[in-house]
Amino acid sequence: MKISREAFITAWQNQKLVRGALKYAHVRMDYTNYEDFLQEGIIIYAGMLTRLAGRTRTEVDRLSFRKIIWHTLDLLRKQKRITEQEIGFDSAEEVGLLDNWNNHLALEKELAQMTQVEHILFIDHLLGGQTISALAEKTGINRVQLQRSKRDLLFHLREVLDK
Repeated sequence: MKISREAFITAWQNQKLVRGALKYAHVRMDYTNYEDFLQEGIIIYAGMLTRLAGRTRTEVDRLSFRKIIWHTLDLLRKQKRITEQEIGFDSAEEVGLLDNWNNHLALEKELAQMTQVEHILFIDHLLGGQTISALAEKTGINRVQLQRSKRDLLFHLREVLDK
């Protein structure tokens, strides 16, 4: 679909609608990809202005607002799915890589170098199946901090095992 120049200029001048839709979708301005979402929203808005040229401006704005929200939510879901696939090492079955002797030796070496928090996460959470919330109560460390440590630990272990 070709977007008319006038529609794009109108969409660019009415960024308030797009920013409002992003805010409604809970995308904060300090989010890393905020500018990308803003540009996508402007393009969607311009496309709606072109496609719905026969309708009133308020109706087009209302429909565009909803379309931008749904498009943004779809992009956020995609991004979340991709992130979960990258760091999907949560279950003890996936730790079955220990059967490989080289991996076992590499993990044994890494286990000796782990901090106390990483050691607890590896043994109790990844292998033992305890929840992060239970570990947070047990250790007195913030749950979010434990999740960050877990993500970093899994990333590091993945690098070690890929060598």
